[in-house]
Amino acid sequence: MVQKGILHFAHANGFPAGSYRKFFNALPSGYTVHAHHKFCHSERFPVSDNWHSQARELIDYLSQVAPNDKVVAVGHSFGAVISYIAACLEPARFSGLVMLDPPLVSGFSRYLVALAKRGRLMNKITPADLAEIRRRKWPKGTDLVAYFANKGLFKDMDRDCINDYVNAVIDEHEHGYELNFDPDIEARVFRTVPHNLHQYSGKLKCPATLITGSHTQVCLPLLRKAFIKDNHLTHMTASGGHMFPLENPKESADAVVTAINAMSGSGG
Repeated sequence: MVQKGILHFAHANGFPAGSYRKFFNALPSGYTVHAHHKFCHSERFPVSDNWHSQARELIDYLSQVAPNDKVVAVGHSFGAVISYIAACLEPARFSGLVMLDPPLVSGFSRYLVALAKRGRLMNKITPADLAEIRRRKWPKGTDLVAYFANKGLFKDMDRDCINDYVNAVIDEHEHGYELNFDPDIEARVFRTVPHNLHQYSGKLKCPATLITGSHTQVCLPLLRKAFIKDNHLTHMTASGGHMFPLENPKESADAVVTAINAMSGSGG
């Protein structure tokens, strides 16, 4: 039985949980949202190939904040995949799963990604190269919301969400601003995207829904078809691209609630 009121939200790579404030605020007042602020930066859970360590990081966080509760795992992109893995590893902790535009490697593509991981090719087929060279410091007085709004990944994002992102990732110092997360870790996450998801087939015990952006360039039909079939997922579409939770936060929150209601057998 899906317990509708308690969620854990796992963020996308490079977008700490604070970036999703507007999305969280659009959820009904009866929902409790637990959200680990920043994955992958703990010495206890270094980035591992296929993100197994990050799924364990999620489970560890839940053991601290919701030790006696089953939760609905909701995750975006990277966060969707580690939520799926966590739900497969420890099904007793989860009553439902909602995956928002995950980077799925399935079917024949898993062999190509496994091969790419042996060299530097992952830098070309993921944004790892861009993460490594991203700017890390800015002088005082820089309009950082405007700076990021002009970047391609942010061009369709809700302005409030960009502001929340800036507040989540930037620390202010005496002489300027600096990223508070490590872009090298962000790049490492991109390089280690799981190619072994087929190994979890049959291990997901809770109802699950996959929501993809209507214009996604990440969770494409060719990559998601086998995954949906193997895991008996319900598929929905939300307006926007890969970053739709930050492009249309209110509509995205409504879509998540619709998915949870459907999984619980409730219309509201």
